[in-house]
Amino acid sequence: MKKCANIYFLFTILLITACKYSEKPKVFQNDNISIEYPSYLKKDKDVFPVQNLILGLKNDYRDVFFILCDYGKKPGINGFNIMADSLVNQLKNGIREPQVEKDTTFNINQFKTREVHISGIIASTNQEKRMYFVFNLFEGKDEHLYQTAGWCFRHKRDLWQKDIQGIAYSLKQK
Repeated sequence: MKKCANIYFLFTILLITACKYSEKPKVFQNDNISIEYPSYLKKDKDVFPVQNLILGLKNDYRDVFFILCDYGKKPGINGFNIMADSLVNQLKNGIREPQVEKDTTFNINQFKTREVHISGIIASTNQEKRMYFVFNLFEGKDEHLYQTAGWCFRHKRDLWQKDIQGIAYSLKQK
């Protein structure tokens, strides 16, 4: 009986250790940018399969997703605003009952940034899910545009919103 208890205790310790994530963020970088993200997110190209996707991250257990896209040089003088409006409208058109909860423009890490928070319903086969999206468009000093977007279930917003924003705000140009 004691041997069984010891094995159970050892198994429990191994399980807890295996499920623990590192406090140190992971770093993605290429020739132009770098971004940090929590270790509980794993790379996955199928999160948002588009041609301009640089980084797709997800954790299916926590229901948290994040993408980083590269749109190249902005199209013209008003390209930043046109691109931001276009991407936000695409998101709003892709969900039911879209509600813009925040829309602001600011500067961070030498980027002009527009951040929009939107909630809405995504419908799939036999179920509806109310989601919460944090969308950012960044314009670098070379007029290069990057988009980040993170999302989770709306009822888990308090758990993941700061992480999603923290990832986006860690974007830096080299």
